[in-house]
Amino acid sequence: MGAALLALLATAAASQGPARGTPAAAPKAGPLATRVRGPIKITAERAELERREYALYRGRVRLVSEDMVLTGDRLELRQPARGEFEARLTGAPARLDHPGTDKSPPVTASAAQIVYDTRTDTVDLSGGVQLARGTDQLSSGQVRYNLAARRITANGVGPDQVQITIQPPQNDAPPPGQPQPQPK
Repeated sequence: MGAALLALLATAAASQGPARGTPAAAPKAGPLATRVRGPIKITAERAELERREYALYRGRVRLVSEDMVLTGDRLELRQPARGEFEARLTGAPARLDHPGTDKSPPVTASAAQIVYDTRTDTVDLSGGVQLARGTDQLSSGQVRYNLAARRITANGVGPDQVQITIQPPQNDAPPPGQPQPQPK
Protein backbone atom coordinates (compact mmCIF):
# COMPACT_ATOMS: atom_id res chain seq x y z
CA MET A 1 0.00 0.00 0.00
CA GLY A 2 1.22 3.47 -0.78
CA ALA A 3 2.37 6.17 1.56
CA ALA A 4 -0.85 8.12 0.96
CA LEU A 5 -2.96 5.20 2.19
CA LEU A 6 -0.73 4.78 5.25
CA ALA A 7 -1.13 8.46 6.03
CA LEU A 8 -4.90 8.15 5.58
CA LEU A 9 -5.06 5.11 7.88
CA ALA A 10 -2.93 6.81 10.52
CA THR A 11 -5.10 9.92 10.37
CA ALA A 12 -8.29 7.86 10.63
CA ALA A 13 -6.93 5.82 13.52
CA ALA A 14 -5.78 8.81 15.49
CA SER A 15 -8.50 11.30 14.63
CA GLN A 16 -9.28 13.46 17.62
CA GLY A 17 -11.53 16.18 16.30
CA PRO A 18 -15.04 15.89 14.93
CA ALA A 19 -15.56 15.33 11.23
CA ARG A 20 -16.75 18.27 9.18
CA GLY A 21 -20.42 18.86 9.65
CA THR A 22 -20.46 16.79 12.84
CA PRO A 23 -21.17 18.60 16.10
CA ALA A 24 -18.32 18.39 18.58
CA ALA A 25 -18.83 15.92 21.38
CA ALA A 26 -18.53 17.13 24.94
CA PRO A 27 -14.92 16.85 26.11
CA LYS A 28 -14.05 13.99 28.40
CA ALA A 29 -13.70 14.93 32.01
CA GLY A 30 -10.61 14.10 34.00
CA PRO A 31 -6.85 14.09 33.46
CA LEU A 32 -6.95 11.86 30.35
CA ALA A 33 -8.88 14.38 28.30
CA THR A 34 -5.65 15.95 27.04
CA ARG A 35 -3.36 12.90 27.12
CA VAL A 36 -3.00 12.32 23.38
CA ARG A 37 -1.59 15.56 22.06
CA GLY A 38 -1.03 16.25 18.40
CA PRO A 39 -1.23 13.81 15.54
CA ILE A 40 -0.24 10.16 15.73
CA LYS A 41 1.95 9.09 12.80
CA ILE A 42 2.21 5.42 11.87
CA THR A 43 4.57 3.96 9.29
CA ALA A 44 4.77 0.32 8.22
CA GLU A 45 5.51 -1.86 5.21
CA ARG A 46 1.86 -2.96 4.96
CA ALA A 47 -1.47 -1.74 6.32
CA GLU A 48 -4.99 -3.14 6.29
CA LEU A 49 -8.15 -1.34 7.32
CA GLU A 50 -10.96 -3.77 8.13
CA ARG A 51 -13.45 -1.43 9.77
CA ARG A 52 -13.40 2.22 10.71
CA GLU A 53 -12.28 1.32 14.22
CA TYR A 54 -9.63 -1.33 13.39
CA ALA A 55 -6.36 -1.28 11.45
CA LEU A 56 -3.49 -3.75 11.16
CA TYR A 57 0.06 -2.67 10.33
CA ARG A 58 2.94 -5.06 9.60
CA GLY A 59 6.64 -4.81 8.93
CA ARG A 60 8.95 -2.30 10.62
CA VAL A 61 6.05 -0.57 12.35
CA ARG A 62 6.62 2.79 14.00
CA LEU A 63 3.98 4.73 15.96
CA VAL A 64 5.08 8.27 16.83
CA SER A 65 3.16 10.70 19.02
CA GLU A 66 4.23 14.04 20.39
CA ASP A 67 5.78 12.42 23.48
CA MET A 68 6.35 8.73 22.74
CA VAL A 69 7.65 6.31 20.10
CA LEU A 70 6.61 2.65 19.79
CA THR A 71 8.31 0.31 17.31
CA GLY A 72 7.82 -3.36 16.46
CA ASP A 73 6.87 -5.90 13.82
CA ARG A 74 3.06 -5.86 14.03
CA LEU A 75 0.55 -3.29 15.30
CA GLU A 76 -3.18 -3.79 15.85
CA LEU A 77 -4.87 -0.44 16.33
CA ARG A 78 -8.41 -0.28 17.72
CA GLN A 79 -10.33 2.96 18.03
CA PRO A 80 -13.30 2.37 20.39
CA ALA A 81 -14.25 6.07 20.45
CA ARG A 82 -13.20 9.22 18.66
CA GLY A 83 -9.80 10.31 19.89
CA GLU A 84 -9.20 7.15 21.93
CA PHE A 85 -7.28 4.10 20.84
CA GLU A 86 -5.57 0.92 21.93
CA ALA A 87 -2.33 0.01 20.20
CA ARG A 88 -1.19 -3.63 20.56
CA LEU A 89 2.38 -3.94 19.31
CA THR A 90 4.40 -7.14 19.05
CA GLY A 91 7.96 -7.68 17.96
CA ALA A 92 11.21 -9.39 18.51
CA PRO A 93 11.21 -7.26 20.59
CA ALA A 94 8.73 -4.37 20.51
CA ARG A 95 10.15 -1.12 21.91
CA LEU A 96 8.96 1.96 23.82
CA ASP A 97 10.78 5.29 24.05
CA HIS A 98 9.34 7.96 26.36
CA PRO A 99 11.61 11.04 26.55
CA GLY A 100 12.54 12.53 29.87
CA THR A 101 11.50 15.88 31.29
CA ASP A 102 13.23 18.39 33.54
CA LYS A 103 11.96 16.40 36.53
CA SER A 104 12.02 12.81 35.20
CA PRO A 105 14.58 10.73 33.29
CA PRO A 106 13.68 9.07 29.98
CA VAL A 107 12.06 5.63 30.01
CA THR A 108 12.94 3.03 27.38
CA ALA A 109 11.68 -0.53 27.31
CA SER A 110 11.53 -3.67 25.21
CA ALA A 111 9.14 -6.62 25.46
CA ALA A 112 7.47 -9.28 23.34
CA GLN A 113 4.20 -7.30 23.52
CA ILE A 114 3.36 -3.68 24.30
CA VAL A 115 -0.23 -2.45 24.72
CA TYR A 116 -0.82 1.31 24.89
CA ASP A 117 -4.33 2.37 25.90
CA THR A 118 -5.16 6.06 25.73
CA ARG A 119 -8.30 5.56 27.84
CA THR A 120 -6.22 4.60 30.89
CA ASP A 121 -3.01 6.40 29.87
CA THR A 122 -1.07 3.20 30.47
CA VAL A 123 1.38 1.00 28.64
CA ASP A 124 1.33 -2.71 29.54
CA LEU A 125 4.47 -4.64 28.63
CA SER A 126 4.74 -8.43 28.76
CA GLY A 127 7.18 -11.14 27.82
CA GLY A 128 10.82 -10.61 28.76
CA VAL A 129 10.42 -6.97 29.73
CA GLN A 130 13.63 -4.94 29.95
CA LEU A 131 13.07 -1.37 31.12
CA ALA A 132 15.45 1.51 31.83
CA ARG A 133 14.49 4.71 33.65
CA GLY A 134 17.54 6.90 33.32
CA THR A 135 20.40 4.70 34.56
CA ASP A 136 18.16 2.40 36.65
CA GLN A 137 17.36 -1.01 35.14
CA LEU A 138 14.41 -3.37 35.61
CA SER A 139 13.63 -6.80 34.18
CA SER A 140 10.34 -8.59 34.68
CA GLY A 141 7.68 -10.71 33.05
CA GLN A 142 5.05 -7.95 33.20
CA VAL A 143 5.22 -4.19 33.66
CA ARG A 144 2.54 -1.50 33.73
CA TYR A 145 3.77 2.02 33.01
CA ASN A 146 1.50 4.98 33.72
CA LEU A 147 2.65 7.65 31.28
CA ALA A 148 1.31 10.77 33.01
CA ALA A 149 2.46 9.77 36.50
CA ARG A 150 5.61 8.02 35.15
CA ARG A 151 4.77 5.23 37.62
CA ILE A 152 6.16 1.74 37.01
CA THR A 153 4.53 -1.39 38.48
CA ALA A 154 6.28 -4.71 37.85
CA ASN A 155 5.22 -8.33 38.46
CA GLY A 156 7.25 -11.49 38.27
CA VAL A 157 5.75 -14.27 36.17
CA GLY A 158 5.87 -17.86 37.41
CA PRO A 159 9.08 -18.54 39.31
CA ASP A 160 10.78 -15.41 37.92
CA GLN A 161 11.05 -12.41 40.17
CA VAL A 162 11.32 -8.73 39.36
CA GLN A 163 14.95 -7.64 39.20
CA ILE A 164 15.87 -3.99 39.72
CA THR A 165 19.24 -2.25 39.67
CA ILE A 166 19.18 1.27 41.07
CA GLN A 167 22.24 3.36 40.41
CA PRO A 168 23.34 5.72 43.18
CA PRO A 169 23.21 9.40 42.26
CA GLN A 170 26.41 10.88 40.90
CA ASN A 171 28.04 12.86 43.67
CA ASP A 172 31.39 14.59 43.43
CA ALA A 173 31.68 14.94 47.21
CA PRO A 174 33.72 12.27 49.01
CA PRO A 175 31.92 9.90 51.41
CA PRO A 176 31.39 11.16 54.98
CA GLY A 177 34.58 11.00 57.04
CA GLN A 178 36.84 11.36 53.99
CA PRO A 179 38.93 14.52 53.65
CA GLN A 180 37.74 17.13 51.16
CA PRO A 181 40.10 17.65 48.21
CA GLN A 182 41.90 20.97 48.41
CA PRO A 183 41.81 23.30 45.42
CA LYS A 184 45.17 23.88 43.80
